[in-house]
Amino acid sequence: MGFQVQTESGEHHVKVDLDLGDDHSLQFTTWYGDPAEALGGAIVTHKKADGTWCQGAVTFDVPISREKAPGRPTWRVESWDPLTLAPSLLCHCGDHGHIRGGRWERA
Repeated sequence: MGFQVQTESGEHHVKVDLDLGDDHSLQFTTWYGDPAEALGGAIVTHKKADGTWCQGAVTFDVPISREKAPGRPTWRVESWDPLTLAPSLLCHCGDHGHIRGGRWERA
């Protein structure tokens, strides 16, 4: 599943792993190497108030992320299914909310 979005840096095809609702979706990211393709974070794509699309990234607080990116801000995975992260997510564009129970909740 996926869709095309126009962001400030151009047009992108976005793969959607999880539709969070409220014009937010999530694509999981992985670390490559050893162990191979370990899940380490996500890209959150969302529609801004002006109708354009924006993306932000989060790094999960998991062993591989602590090893590969020490000191990087991380988000605790409270539940994988349905996905729940803490703390809240604040995008560089100002979009702010939580991912709880696999859904986007505005802060």
